[in-house]
Amino acid sequence: MRPLARAVALTAVVAGLSGCSTSAEDTSAADEPVIVEVFTNYRGAEADAFREVLAGFTDRTGIATRLVGTAAFAARLPERVRDGDPPDVALIPQPALLAELARDDHVTPLDLPGLEDSFLPGAAAVGNVDGQRYGVWFRLSVKSLVWYPPAAFAEADYELPATWDELLALSRRIERDGTPPWCLGIESFGATGWVGTDWIEDLVLRLHGPEAYDGWAAGRIQFTDVRIREAFEAFTTIALVEGRVAGGPRAILTTPALDAVDPMLDEPPGCLLSRQASFQVGDLPEGTEVGPDGDLNVFVLPGVADEGAAPLVAAGEIAAGFNRSPETLALIEYLAQPSTGEAWAQRGGFTSPHATFDASAYTQPFDRQVAELVADAEAVRFDASDQMATEIGTGSFWTGIIDLITGAPLDRVLTEIEAARSTPIGPAEP
Repeated sequence: MRPLARAVALTAVVAGLSGCSTSAEDTSAADEPVIVEVFTNYRGAEADAFREVLAGFTDRTGIATRLVGTAAFAARLPERVRDGDPPDVALIPQPALLAELARDDHVTPLDLPGLEDSFLPGAAAVGNVDGQRYGVWFRLSVKSLVWYPPAAFAEADYELPATWDELLALSRRIERDGTPPWCLGIESFGATGWVGTDWIEDLVLRLHGPEAYDGWAAGRIQFTDVRIREAFEAFTTIALVEGRVAGGPRAILTTPALDAVDPMLDEPPGCLLSRQASFQVGDLPEGTEVGPDGDLNVFVLPGVADEGAAPLVAAGEIAAGFNRSPETLALIEYLAQPSTGEAWAQRGGFTSPHATFDASAYTQPFDRQVAELVADAEAVRFDASDQMATEIGTGSFWTGIIDLITGAPLDRVLTEIEAARSTPIGPAEP
């Protein structure tokens, strides 16, 4: 019997045994429905789409669910665990937070064989902590995208760059033609800085490859390492060169992260390039069309050499359970199955981390485009800052980006980011 069937069968047995009791107290317990609470950062349209996914689980198993979404997820989940009131299931965007909770025995170990055969190369490792699986990557967002207006590119006879050097050359040409080439903003309330960390992650992966990226994300390579410094230096050639960003470097700090692309839609465009994740599509002005013939389109941030598809940095949510009830385990396994995401894909705004996902479920052209980029990528790696110890990944790394943009010397920025690490690491890897 498959694990999901076992869990549902066990639920049915428990319900049947409770129904045989003549005790008033037992009868009350038997009549109380089992509801699996799911805690997420989904709100609005994302929450509505995920409720459809959960409705499919209820239809299949008879197990009810309750979705709780909050913008303060990263703070609230640890608080609930500390207060002894964890949810049954959480969709966690940060592997580092999952690892901290798992090492403190708050998250349930999982036995889900066969995932390696289903996921994209490298994606099955997401959710593993110290060799044991504690979570399953449910939804993927691609971060390594550059947005641009196709009509303006065609009118100016600009070609899409195939290498990092070609991207810099294109930036200089757009600048000479009288338009700031880049839209860039990092303001995001308490999370200000994450746009800059995404840039650094992309550049580490492109300049030094997956092995160095993995070592840095895992804490084996320090921020003061020359390879990480080179990625920061490459970022400054975009962010800190006068005339290269709409509004200048100071405007980067005050421009909301997901509003930065908006000047690209002006006539004439206020900028022509913006590196931002696939989830930007949900924050575009109403009526904006995305695609080769649309108002905006995307290409992958190029690598250092024109040799195949560049690697991708991605993010997403990892489903994890906080108890061993059959209902909780049944939902985790359901979320691990490739077909589970089809209900969301049909609504739009979903990309699956599964190589075996049925691509015909993508009803939106942009989703299909992103899925094809993922399938063609040389490598896919989870967002490095989300993998790092929280004092770094959502702490000193974010503030370091702010300090760099406000004019702090790069060496000082890198030293201060690394100094926040609670556990020193050994010599740098070669």
